[in-house]
Amino acid sequence: MNKEERILGIDYGTKRIGIAMSDPLGIFAIPLETVKRKNIKKVLQALLTQYDVTCIVVGNPLRTDGKRGKREEEVEEFVEQIREEITVTIELWDERFSTIEAEHVMRDKGEKPSRNKEKVDKIAASLILQSYLDYKKGEKNTA
Repeated sequence: MNKEERILGIDYGTKRIGIAMSDPLGIFAIPLETVKRKNIKKVLQALLTQYDVTCIVVGNPLRTDGKRGKREEEVEEFVEQIREEITVTIELWDERFSTIEAEHVMRDKGEKPSRNKEKVDKIAASLILQSYLDYKKGEKNTA
């Protein structure tokens, strides 16, 4: 990863989409914003222009029983739609329990997740992205 390259993380939802961005070294995931689903393509284009994004990591809501679910199909459809307009690599990443973890993070800080769903979404995006970054870092350390 070059010094200025970034990886973008997405927590997909039917109403809102949480977005996180890596630091330029690809070590930390930073919650960025939450956008309405209808605005996502415009926001992604702006972020790709503003930052040197080389990869987009989209949380994939895998089921614990291994079966395909409706939400997983929705995410795959969303990815196909953005692939039509965006040329960077897009990877699906296991996002199981990311929203629950994000709510725990907020409660630990004395905040109420039910009062700020937008914050939950962008924290969930950062947790998904951090998991991906940690995995990639581990891959490099064992290579």
